[in-house]
Amino acid sequence: MAPTILQVMQGIEARLNTITGLRVSDIAPDQINPPAAVVGVPAVPAYHATMGRGRFQLAPTVTVLVSAGLDRVGQHKLAGYANPTGALSVVAAVEADKTLGGVVDDCHVVGFRPLGLEEIGLIGYYGGVFELRVIATGV
Repeated sequence: MAPTILQVMQGIEARLNTITGLRVSDIAPDQINPPAAVVGVPAVPAYHATMGRGRFQLAPTVTVLVSAGLDRVGQHKLAGYANPTGALSVVAAVEADKTLGGVVDDCHVVGFRPLGLEEIGLIGYYGGVFELRVIATGV
């Protein structure tokens, strides 16, 4: 049976919750308390993937925001989340269980794009967006 988009988002959230100190949400919170990660509602590039044999693809994003209070500290922290390995690595956390707890067939991090300094509610944060690819059983 096909997973719901919400189940996929919650599966990603559960993987990110394994990163100590990272505050994770599957919705955009009213207030940011860094370091924070938000799992976005994914794009659906293919409901019926070519030769997918009943599979579909999702393209979720994870936005990570860290404090910009001290430039050096914030940027180093963001780099830690972008690393392919390590205790803060988003890649390592997500790909430690590519099925997201048995919800999907495969999930991996495709890339990372730094956002630079972002302002939310008059407060500055350094941020970046991780792009994921999820393959799941279709309908």
